[in-house]
Amino acid sequence: MKTLQLPGLQGHHPLGFLAACGLLRCCHEWEDFGSVELSWEQSSRDGGFTAVLHSSTKINLPTLTQALVCRGKQQRQSAALNWSSKIDDRATFREAALAVLQRSDSSEVRDTLGTFAALASDIVVTDKGTLRPTLLDLTSGNQRLLTNIRALAGEPKGGEGKPRSFTEEAVREALVGPWRYCDDDHALGWDPQTQRLHALRHKLPEQDKANRSVRAAVFLGSQALPLFPCFAVGRQLRTTGFHRDRNGDFFAWPIWHRAISLHTLRSLLAHTLNRDLKRRGVRVVYRCQRVRTGGSEGNYQIFSQPTQWLPSRGVR
Repeated sequence: MKTLQLPGLQGHHPLGFLAACGLLRCCHEWEDFGSVELSWEQSSRDGGFTAVLHSSTKINLPTLTQALVCRGKQQRQSAALNWSSKIDDRATFREAALAVLQRSDSSEVRDTLGTFAALASDIVVTDKGTLRPTLLDLTSGNQRLLTNIRALAGEPKGGEGKPRSFTEEAVREALVGPWRYCDDDHALGWDPQTQRLHALRHKLPEQDKANRSVRAAVFLGSQALPLFPCFAVGRQLRTTGFHRDRNGDFFAWPIWHRAISLHTLRSLLAHTLNRDLKRRGVRVVYRCQRVRTGGSEGNYQIFSQPTQWLPSRGVR
């Protein structure tokens, strides 16, 4: 197997982890890459974990760049991202998903259906009859998850202008680092580094409204969504990868040593988090909380800074 070190994708960072998982999903869809696997390598310098991509064929950054440009074009047209601007209307959601189900089976259809399953479940609704979205949807107010993902994929903002393709430099920044946070795109709440603590910043809130993110990394994170499907437990919506305790909702993820395939990753992410994971090759588990930001008047959510975590009992 050929290997490619990806120091930009840090496993102890929620967006870094999601982006690495999204990249594995994308590579799995691309036949030219052969069989692909993902592992994590621990740094002797700071103890963090860096993603390593394994492929049965030769793989390099220029090849990944070209593939991601094509992936962006495909995702802009995905039925799972174009049925609405946000995850709300149950009837529209069901109608759009049913239309995809009626197509001939293909990798694109399976990819689209996987995204639908990751957004919501049509059997769980609010008191007002609207869908309850995935816990990975941290947007609110004028923010819209589906619109933002299409913008990350290159759809012109406001529907006008030319599509924004990824540049080789942008992909290199996401995969190799360092992350410079120069992009004016929403990080979807998945990057704790983008939280605006205005009392500690050098600008007034009204002078600091531009988004600062690593666009290619956030886009790759969005490609991991089908690995975290929603499901119903009674009348409650649950999202794979999340658990709740008395302090709120937490996103937790494992870091493993040996290279694993996409199918093994799906199984691992759905596995109950407990001490037995170490026997299965998991080195450490991280978690971060869904927290509100923007002060007492704010209703925006973001992942908190991650911490290592070892549950005392099975949690999912």
